[in-house]
Amino acid sequence: MNKIVKGAAIAVATTGVAISTPAHFAIAQAPTQSVLSDSSSLSGTGGEIELLPNPLYRVKEDAEESTQAFVVQDYTKKKIAALAESRSLRVEAEKRYQEKLRKKRLAERKRKREAKRRREIQACCGVAAGTKDCQILERIVEAEAGGESFTGKVLVANVVLNRVKSKAFPSTIEGVVFSHRGSRYQFSPISDGRYYTVNVSKGTKKAVRSALNGNDPSKGALYFMERAYADSSNVSWFDRALTRLFAYGCHEFYK
Repeated sequence: MNKIVKGAAIAVATTGVAISTPAHFAIAQAPTQSVLSDSSSLSGTGGEIELLPNPLYRVKEDAEESTQAFVVQDYTKKKIAALAESRSLRVEAEKRYQEKLRKKRLAERKRKREAKRRREIQACCGVAAGTKDCQILERIVEAEAGGESFTGKVLVANVVLNRVKSKAFPSTIEGVVFSHRGSRYQFSPISDGRYYTVNVSKGTKKAVRSALNGNDPSKGALYFMERAYADSSNVSWFDRALTRLFAYGCHEFYK
C-alpha cells in the first residue's frame, strides 16, 4: 500500500467517511474499530481483505473499560463498607440486648433474695417500722455507723439481724443489742453510753428500713470491728477465732 492510500485509509478510519478512487476503494468501519481495504487493488496481491486497526477507537475503548473498572471497584468498596457498618450496628445492638437481659436477671435475683430475707426477718423477729425493736436497731446503727455511708449503715443493721437469726445469739433485736456478760456488752455504744445520746438521722432510718426489707450485702457477717479504735485483745480474738469476710468503710466484717 503506497503512502497516499495508507494515509487515506487511516483518515477514513478516523472520520468514518468512505473514500473511493478509480483503482481501488476503502470502507471505514468507524465508529466500530477497524478499516476495511481492498488489498487486491491497493497492493496487487489479489482477493484478500485486510483489517486495519483503529487506534483512536482502541484508546476510547480502553478508557471506557478503565472507567467501568473504577466504577465497579468503587461500588465494591462502598458495598463492603456498608456491610461492615451494618455488621457493627448488629453487634452493638446484640451487646445492648444482652446487657439488658443480664441486668434484668440480676435485678430479678436480687428481688428474690430480698423477698426471702424479708420473710426470714419477719419470721424471726417480726420487726415493723416504728416498733420498739426498729427504734433500737436505728439507734445502735446510728451509734456504730453514723458517719458511714448508706451501705455501711445497712451492713451494721444486717449484722444485728444475722445474729437474731443465729441460734448462737438472742432471738430478738433488743436481746442482741443489749446482750452482755457481766458488765461487758457486745456493742461498745451501750457500754460507753453513746447509744442513749445519738440523734437518729433520716439516712440511718432509711438504711434500717432497707435492711428490714431484705437488702443484705453482709455475706452472713455476725461481727464487725473498727480496728483503729478496738481494744487490742478484741482485735487479737477477731483475727484468731473468726473468719474475716471483707472490709467496708471503717469496719471489717467477720463470721
